[in-house]
Amino acid sequence: MRIPGKKMSELDVSIEVSCCKNCQEIIEEFWKKLKKEISSMLPESFFLEVSIVGDEEIKSLNKHYRGKDYVTDVLSFEDGDTLPDGRVFLGSIVIACERAKKQAEEIGNSFEEELRFLFLHGVLHLLGFDHETDNGEMLRMQKDLKKKLNPFFTLSED
Repeated sequence: MRIPGKKMSELDVSIEVSCCKNCQEIIEEFWKKLKKEISSMLPESFFLEVSIVGDEEIKSLNKHYRGKDYVTDVLSFEDGDTLPDGRVFLGSIVIACERAKKQAEEIGNSFEEELRFLFLHGVLHLLGFDHETDNGEMLRMQKDLKKKLNPFFTLSED
């Protein structure tokens, strides 16, 4: 039930693993800046959820929903339904904490930067972008947003 005068949250972050002590703060701080950059792409009133999970959980989701039996770093489930309170449910983003930490080490980034990147990637998918079919549009948008959102990202090729 909507309480008059109370602003409804547009972001719900759930942490389901212990490897991510400050993930909620990282995502929420980054979201404030990202939202400003993509405001023209967002509905007036919306909601999205983010879950930080373990490798086994994301592997299970990847197999169930995509038919791929391996650990991936991020999954996005676009929705678009209107909630009873009138907000548009953009969808869910699921990030694998351990995989994100491994990737950060492999490419020489901090875990925090990798987490922000995976969240950005997931948000773009929720907004309808698809790097597998859009002839580079999503990757260009990602690169542009990373530049605009400095100092959240080190500026490299990707």
